[in-house]
Amino acid sequence: MTVDLMGNPLTDAEARLLDVYSELKALCHEDLEPVAAANVRGALALMHNVVCSLGLVYEHLSDLGV
Repeated sequence: MTVDLMGNPLTDAEARLLDVYSELKALCHEDLEPVAAANVRGALALMHNVVCSLGLVYEHLSDLGV
């Protein structure tokens, strides 16, 4: 992804934030220890607020099965 939802080019920081968000989403589907799984889900919720507030993605975590 190279643009946000409004069509503006992503900054380097925004691209990095999306990478973190994507990695956390992927980790949520891994077989992690309970404490790790809970904390990854918590971190994902926070990152979801970041990327949605910046207009980088629009999705609901419940739609992702998280």
